[in-house]
Amino acid sequence: MTHAVIDRFKALDAAFQARAGRGEKLQARFAALAALTAEPDVETLIENVFDIRSELNSRLGHWRAPDKPMRLVYATVLAASKRRPSQFFILRKALQDERARRGGRGLSHGGAPAALALCSAGADVHQADTYFDTLEAIAAPWWRREAGREEVLAAAGTAAGFLPDELAGRLSAARQALRDGGVPGSAVEAAAYEVALLDLKGGEIASAWTSLNLAVRGRSSLRSGIGRAGLAVLAAHGNGQDTAEALVRSFEALLPLKPRLPQQTTAKLAMRLTLAQLGDGSSVRAASDLAAILAAQAAMIAAVTTAAVVPAATS
Repeated sequence: MTHAVIDRFKALDAAFQARAGRGEKLQARFAALAALTAEPDVETLIENVFDIRSELNSRLGHWRAPDKPMRLVYATVLAASKRRPSQFFILRKALQDERARRGGRGLSHGGAPAALALCSAGADVHQADTYFDTLEAIAAPWWRREAGREEVLAAAGTAAGFLPDELAGRLSAARQALRDGGVPGSAVEAAAYEVALLDLKGGEIASAWTSLNLAVRGRSSLRSGIGRAGLAVLAAHGNGQDTAEALVRSFEALLPLKPRLPQQTTAKLAMRLTLAQLGDGSSVRAASDLAAILAAQAAMIAAVTTAAVVPAATS
């Protein structure tokens, strides 16, 4: 028997696939993921999402962030959180103004991911100042900085009411709990940003880490698609055996869906569905995951193009 979250996802995916354009099948699947926390009326939700997407397109044009391939998921996050594009734009403008007042490095993608995270969490413009105090408090040294992860965590912490030093302390504690749980150092940093708001216990993480690694053994696409950082995020929720079973169940339920996506992408979706079954269904993460996949695709295309052009230029 499938979990209700998986059934809900399948219904949402079918609805989004039916409305999405030919080149938007990947975006439609991540939109379905972002919609898991929305109200249950799928038909009304879909209409609202595409109305919001139209408004985003109208105000942003072709080149302004978020880029067109991201706007369906952005619209879904806004719809799921019952927020309007106007609120998103007001928050982004407040962030840009505060950044200009303070100086320093700009926010990634023109502040769009940060504004989306703040907006969907119910933050308001008066929190822009606190947001940057928080971002500065949790910033890693420049040589190991992950700007996107920091910006989203700062937004979540600000909206949740954490003081800057308090959130920085939670991030440090998350890193230590993951290390104590046996998570390798290469995965600790990325995972810590996602789990810093949880109450973590190293012993529970250790047990879950073992169960999850056993579950993905022999499933190379699932293991590589999630990566060690993804397994660490799942392990941070504890309940190792149940979490491992939910992960495998989600992956197997997604594989037959059409249109078929690369299994590594399906693995990432399975990880998020597993978290949703554990009660951790943040819609913003769907936008972050899709952005990472699109960036990886663009990098691959650029590498292939460069490899093809260089020999031709030197021949």
